[in-house]
Amino acid sequence: MKLILMCMLLGMQVFSQPLTVEIEELPSVNQKTKPAAKPTVLMIDDFEDADLKRFREWWTFDKVMIKSKNIEDKTKHYLGKVSLQINGSSNNWYAGGIGAYLNKDAHFFKTLKLVIFSPKRNSGSIRIELYDDDNNNNIVDIDEEKQIPSKDDLFIYDLNLIWEGWKVISIPLEDFVDFNQDVGDNIWNPNQLYGSAGLIQIQLVILSSKQKSELIEFEIDTIKFN
Repeated sequence: MKLILMCMLLGMQVFSQPLTVEIEELPSVNQKTKPAAKPTVLMIDDFEDADLKRFREWWTFDKVMIKSKNIEDKTKHYLGKVSLQINGSSNNWYAGGIGAYLNKDAHFFKTLKLVIFSPKRNSGSIRIELYDDDNNNNIVDIDEEKQIPSKDDLFIYDLNLIWEGWKVISIPLEDFVDFNQDVGDNIWNPNQLYGSAGLIQIQLVILSSKQKSELIEFEIDTIKFN
């Protein structure tokens, strides 16, 4: 009887002590996370640093030259301090252009906005080109014969500078036209899925307004997506 009682007391002492078990980590708790906020702006360039190589490296081709210029107009609240001045000389309507490599996810945005100074009515025309990386190789593949992208979508919009002075231009992206419908997927989908560069490149092709050969000059203060 004493032996049984002692065993019962010993058992009570053992199981009345805290039981500690060592584990590597606590099980994760499935908590709902807030989705990341959609960006409201994608700044291509506002040219405020007066540097055409640092933030965006802008290139030129054919008979077009660019330089930074201090903005003289201080009356408009939407203007910065520095603009990009573009000068061109056209032949058979074409002068050349400028471009920049972007490598940005632009599928969130609906509008392309530019702030442009035209010194006179019909001071030139701009063909805006947006390159959508469709074969996910982070480069623009060019058809050497046609001189257009051979794998990626190219969307264009023609803008005539028919005003005088500064003007804010807002272009819905749905107004851009697929320029090479025989390649790519013919869909504006500049996202960065599966290794795609998304919106890989932008170019502004500079053209005449009214005459086949003329001098072209205008300024751009801002290029951005909203």
